[in-house]
Amino acid sequence: MDVIVSSDNRLIKRINKLKQKKYREQYGEFFVEGFANVADTAEASPDSVRVIVLSESAYKQYGGHFSEFDVSVVSDGLFCKIAETGSPCGVLSVNAMPKPVFPEGRACILLDRVRDPGNVGTILRTACAAGYDVVLNNCADVFSPKVTRSAMSAVLKCRMVFDIPPCELVSRGYELVVADMTGENVFDASKPTGKFCVVIGNEADGVCDEIMGVASRILKIPQKNIESLNASVAAGIMMYALMY
Repeated sequence: MDVIVSSDNRLIKRINKLKQKKYREQYGEFFVEGFANVADTAEASPDSVRVIVLSESAYKQYGGHFSEFDVSVVSDGLFCKIAETGSPCGVLSVNAMPKPVFPEGRACILLDRVRDPGNVGTILRTACAAGYDVVLNNCADVFSPKVTRSAMSAVLKCRMVFDIPPCELVSRGYELVVADMTGENVFDASKPTGKFCVVIGNEADGVCDEIMGVASRILKIPQKNIESLNASVAAGIMMYALMY
């Protein structure tokens, strides 16, 4: 077994470049870190896996889990240098980015300038679980390491598209339902009967005027003793309240 020990290795250089958005876009690749995340992603989309990278220690423990893939082994010290997490477990995969796909299902969620990577990743994961397609308009980069850690395999399981004018969703038959504290209680509101799109706005500024202008309904989550909910928490409540 050959072990990569040099930071000048071509694969190591490529992984380090993938930490930057411009190189992710240039190569059409991103990386996922952590055993559970890599295993889940590989199972969800095996054809997207370009290479599995394991530290020497991780290879002894996890090598058998990835026998069907191209595996490269690096020294423990070198893995710590390329990892994004503080205490890496020694498992990483480089994956091809999926192609954007316009929403096709009954329900989707539109994220309007949601900038926190943790929020974006968590919403993706919840949308995947709840059966929603995803539209991301000017949001945190969905293929950044921070987002993929929160999203797990949802970045490959979800049908996603980027920077779509809200009027196009309306023209495709989606009722836009905005989450905002000026609206009707979501738990008292009637559930949509046709195609609908939940809209979650920017953490500080809410939903933009363009979307508010074409929205069919505004719904709120009732709250006591607190000014607002985290965007990902609000998104999860809205998605489940309107779908189930």
